[in-house]
Parts: sequence; C-alpha cells; structure tokens
Amino acid sequence: MPKRSRWTKPLSTAGVGLAALVMSVTALGGQASAEMVEGIEIEDSVVAADNAEDITAAIPCITSPGVKTCFDKNGDKVYVKDTKGNGKSAVGLWSTNYGRSGGCRNKLTAGKWAVCNYNMREEGHIQLENAQYDAETRTLTRFDPRALSVWLPI
Repeated sequence: MPKRSRWTKPLSTAGVGLAALVMSVTALGGQASAEMVEGIEIEDSVVAADNAEDITAAIPCITSPGVKTCFDKNGDKVYVKDTKGNGKSAVGLWSTNYGRSGGCRNKLTAGKWAVCNYNMREEGHIQLENAQYDAETRTLTRFDPRALSVWLPI
C-alpha cells in the first residue's frame, strides 16, 4: 500500500470547506431563495439597480393594481415593482413557449423595483402575469381577469 502524505487529509478537508465557502458566497450574490407555491417556483428577487425606472420605461411591462412586471430580453431579467403597500408581495409570474415557468417575488417595500435574472433560450417567447403573494398564508393570488402580457420575444 502506498504511503499517504501527511497533507492528504487536511487538503481534502480544506477543499470541502473551500467549496462550501464558495457556494455560500455565490448564493449570497445570486437569488436569495426559492419557494414552491401552487406548483410554481417563486424566487426572491434582489434590489434592482438605481436606473431601473429608466430601464423599465424602455421595455415591455404589464400593470395591475399593486404590481408592475417587465421583461428585459437583454439579460433575461424580470423586473417587479410593488406599487401598493398592502402587506403582500408583488410577483411577476412568467412562462415560456418551450415549457419553463416561474415567478419573481419582490419582498421590498412598496415603490421599489426588484429584479430576478434568468438564463433563457434566445429563440423562444415569454408571457408575463401579475400576481400577489401573502407570506403569512402562503397564498398566491392571481388577478381576475388575469393580467397577462402578449407573448414577447426572448
């Protein structure tokens, strides 16, 4: 049996620790978390850049009472603004014509833009829908009639 180096175990343990640290830092820099609600993966957003108002003025958006959702095909980003301080989170639901779907949840205070960053196929289309989420009851509420966008090119 070959003789093991005295560094084998410490290095492998250090490698595992380093990998865990990298994963933790990566998680902190990306989306905060995701939750399954009614079969839809709802991701918590991050604070949008200071120029979100300018960005969203130039891209397709849909508006409902309390929620505004926009899609920026340059970067596959979904922007969500909570426009009504009612204790519920604004959610921008989305689905593609090739089978992906999800939601971007704005947990910030009313009046703030939030953004979720996705990696989508460039040849597809996306449809947006506005909704609200009550964290206390874990209830996702869609508007009636449903607030849907047209199919937008990705």
